[in-house]
This record gives sequence, C-alpha cells and structure tokens, in this order.
Amino acid sequence: MCILIHTLINTLILSEKSFTASLLWDKFGLSVSGICAIHCLFFPIFVSILPIWGAANIIHQWAHPIFILLLLPAVYFAAKRSHYDKTITTILYAGLFLVIIGWLFGHFWLGFIFETSVTLLGSGMLIAGHWFNYRHHRRCNNKNHNHHPISKEIKKAS
Repeated sequence: MCILIHTLINTLILSEKSFTASLLWDKFGLSVSGICAIHCLFFPIFVSILPIWGAANIIHQWAHPIFILLLLPAVYFAAKRSHYDKTITTILYAGLFLVIIGWLFGHFWLGFIFETSVTLLGSGMLIAGHWFNYRHHRRCNNKNHNHHPISKEIKKAS
C-alpha cells in the first residue's frame, strides 16, 4: 500500500513532461500483475501444505479485490501516459477486464478453475501491456509525446 501511495503522490507532483511517472506506473503495474500471477499459481499449493485453511481462505477472498484496486490506477495512468496507443491500451484494459471478470464470475458463480485461468490470462496481458508500454517510453523519439523530457530540459539538467 505504501508503494501505491508513493506512486500516486509522485505522479501528481510530476509535470506532464516527465518520463519518471510513466516508468513508475509501468514498473508498479508489472510488479502487481506479477505478484497476482504468482498468487494464482502457488496459492493452491501453499494452502494444501499448511493446515490453516480457514485463515488462508479469508486471505484469499480479499486478495483479488486488493489486486484489482492496485491495478486500476496503474492501468489508467499507464494508458494515459502512452497517449492512448491503441495496441498498448487495448492490452492493458483487456487484461484488467479479464482479472475483474475472472474474479467476479469465478468467485461467485463458475468456480476456482475458471477464476484461476481467466485471472492468469488477465495478469499475463497486464504484464505484456506494461512491458510494451515501458519499452515504448524508452524508445519513443516523438518530441510531442509527454513521456520523456524535451531536449532543452536535458541540456538544463546537464
């Protein structure tokens, strides 16, 4: 939670010309999506080994809503700072949509296998979307885009 608050504060303070916030949101999104995927893969193994199913079940019920709350700003700001590049935005929002649908339908109606498989697919799409966005920000040479500093700002900083 501290990482989310730190990232939100830094994003609000930084100017639109700063590439730091874009990279922060992509790194944050990669981290949360990766943790979500690891959670989905290893939680069943972890629970089967330990005799604390009651406590683990309570933790598991809150894991997906927390991941979704962490992913919402990461996807929004990453898409915004990619200048709504259609490919990147589609991958990011589709991944978020799959995570939400996987949790809602899997948790309440269709069961654990549906929840895990759709959430993993969504997490994979989010990881790919943030990675593509990160690479786009690092390679983009368009001076009209706001995700990297203008050459005058670079000269002033030197």
